[in-house]
Amino acid sequence: MHLEDILNKVNDITEAYESGKYMSSENLRKMLRKLSANYHYLTLTNIEAYQRWNSAVYKRDKGISVASAKVKADEEVPELRITRKILQAVDHVIWSMRSELSIIKKD
Repeated sequence: MHLEDILNKVNDITEAYESGKYMSSENLRKMLRKLSANYHYLTLTNIEAYQRWNSAVYKRDKGISVASAKVKADEEVPELRITRKILQAVDHVIWSMRSELSIIKKD
């Protein structure tokens, strides 16, 4: 799955959740399931980006410091930082959905 596709799905689910469109615990569970699956795909994308970043650092030219190689790798693999930040944000939405389901269950 491509990063852009994953992000579009995550955004659609997050926007629907924020708007309250789910209207039932069943729909909220379905949204949580989809968001959790996309979290998995985003994690795979993050792992791939980390492997490319790590490779760029360790395949540096002689005379290039590790610090310089890391800066260069950050520029070559920007999706590493992007996916890390998005994973953190999605994790917060997942926890919010779980909390809301828990509250609904208690009512």
